[in-house]
Amino acid sequence: MSLLVMVLLLWNLGASGSKPMTKTDSLRVEYESAKTDTAKIEILFKLGYQFLTGPSDSLVFYFAKSLCIANKNIDSLSSFNAEQNKDLIITFKKLSIRSYIEIGIECFFQSDYPLALDNFFMGLKSSEEINDIDLISECASEIGIVYKNQGKYNEALDFNNRALAYAEMGTDTSWIASCLVNNGTIYFKKGYYTIALEHYIKALKIFESLNHMRRIEACYLNIGKIYYEQADLDKALDYFKKAQKIAIEENDKTGEASCYLSIGRIYSDKKQYDIARNYLDKSVELNREMGYQHGLDDCYIYIGFTYLKENNLEEALSNYQKALKISKEEDDKPGIAESLNCIANIYFREKRYQKALDLALQSMNIAEKTGYLQVQKNIYQLLSQIYEALGDTDFALKYFKLYSNAQDSLFSEGKYRAIREVETKFETEKKEQQLELLSEKNRVQDLKISQRNRMMLAFWIFFFLMAIAIYLYFRNKRLKSKHKNIELEQKLLRSQMNPHFIFNSLIAIQSFIYKKEPVQAGDFLAKFADLVRIILEGSRVEFVKLEREIKMLNLYFELQNLRFENKFEYRIEVSDDIDIENISIPPMLAQPFIENAIEHGLRHKKEMGYIFVAFNKVNKCISLVVEDNGVGRKKASEIEKSKKHKSMAMAITRERLEIFRKKFKKKFVLNVTDLLDDKGESTGTKVALEIPCK
Repeated sequence: MSLLVMVLLLWNLGASGSKPMTKTDSLRVEYESAKTDTAKIEILFKLGYQFLTGPSDSLVFYFAKSLCIANKNIDSLSSFNAEQNKDLIITFKKLSIRSYIEIGIECFFQSDYPLALDNFFMGLKSSEEINDIDLISECASEIGIVYKNQGKYNEALDFNNRALAYAEMGTDTSWIASCLVNNGTIYFKKGYYTIALEHYIKALKIFESLNHMRRIEACYLNIGKIYYEQADLDKALDYFKKAQKIAIEENDKTGEASCYLSIGRIYSDKKQYDIARNYLDKSVELNREMGYQHGLDDCYIYIGFTYLKENNLEEALSNYQKALKISKEEDDKPGIAESLNCIANIYFREKRYQKALDLALQSMNIAEKTGYLQVQKNIYQLLSQIYEALGDTDFALKYFKLYSNAQDSLFSEGKYRAIREVETKFETEKKEQQLELLSEKNRVQDLKISQRNRMMLAFWIFFFLMAIAIYLYFRNKRLKSKHKNIELEQKLLRSQMNPHFIFNSLIAIQSFIYKKEPVQAGDFLAKFADLVRIILEGSRVEFVKLEREIKMLNLYFELQNLRFENKFEYRIEVSDDIDIENISIPPMLAQPFIENAIEHGLRHKKEMGYIFVAFNKVNKCISLVVEDNGVGRKKASEIEKSKKHKSMAMAITRERLEIFRKKFKKKFVLNVTDLLDDKGESTGTKVALEIPCK
């Protein structure tokens, strides 16, 4: 009853608000208008499946609501003429089973194993009542997976074998292969590597025939783990990399996290600890992103192992303790055993032998109950070393023998050879099938070629000629465009300095000479020469230091002031956060606006003129502001129109900025504003330009 109340409350809360309609909103509207409960449940399934990647509460909410509706119908139909309503009851039971499975899977990923098992067993019970072999198989498989994660390998194998048996009664080969993979994982945990590999190979054949890439990825990952346990690191790494490639292509975050974990272990064993931790950290990050705990304990164990190898016992212990905490929260018995053994190893290295012994014995008891042979082997080895350090040679020898036996069980030349034979047989059969298929394709292709030889030849010749023609066309177009851009850039560079200014400057120098004022003439000439030199040097580069640009502007202002007999004042201001010696900008961007201000704004003004230039830092750009108190653009335009003169500075600058934008893929912002007083009369012009710098 409380679950139903919670569901209805959340549903009503989620329905409120006035945001734009989303797919979820659309489905909710469809739900409200649904005529039957079966239709409503199907819509709730669609709503729930939208949250497969989170948040989990939303997924559970929709499937819990569908479960309430299904169970309510089952109870109602069963209490009133159940035999007549048999088919409808079965329909609702199938829908309720699907809800149990989806809720159970989400609980599993949230590490709530008891609640996951409750849902899977409820689903299994209902599946057996209606004798649906597909659903029986699926529920049994899910139960087996939970038991495997808890280290209950015998119980897991029982349910997995049951799932496989029911799967083989059906026709879904993909599900049969999935059951084979699950069984292979149990055999792997129990140390039966050859049997595990046989299951993985059988599954891989099916998945390859169906082109199920994610499941192929899982098989590669599992096969790589077998080679890792046989100490064939290069072979294992090859399989892990193949699995990782598929995981990334398929956007399989869970698989990708598992691949990073396995690859990290490889590099750890290769003593490349920084690389190993980089992969392991990626696995931790992905597991946290998905909210999954299952892989985190393994990640922390192997991160701790890298620190242990570097003799950083403090960091190693910290990571082992994190792993132990997670394993206990999940009731993951193999994980608890492995974490305890790792912590015991730290105490052993610190010569705290009694504490190490206590933890190692705890670890052994748990590992022997689960049958996790890989961990048992490591524990026996550590116990042998601890007893030897304590001087108890009998127990040291006892556990060394147990370690040797476990080592022989897990790894031997004969077992490794058997594993390679299984893989070789699979690869050989695969190549033979591919060769046979290729041979058949070649025969068909030869027949087609013989029938259409002339037509195909003509087509390819035509296609080849067209390709050449298209290539030459676009190549010629690109060359023309490039040539046009070069010409335009040269034109813009030549237009950076007004020829009238050069002519007027030379006339001014000449007048000083005629007036027999050699000092002023020499000073004017020196500044003019310095300005021309800076301009010519700037014309050869795309960026100049801001310090050099400011020097050029100062010279330009001084020369213009001499020409106009100090008719205006000017000020150049640079903000404190700009390092003019290290920041570079395109040259001569401010000069055309200053020229406009002098020639068209201040020149026609009777009062004293004023020009303000400011450079400021705005994000990663330089903000350039040129402001004057001239007659304004409107009046200047009227005056120049009467003189039949048109200023090209603005148009040229805009073209220049467009070239920079295309070339450097950066945005240049240019704004020109007329300054007005309270009466709407012009008080000058303001130009603002944002320039990307480097």
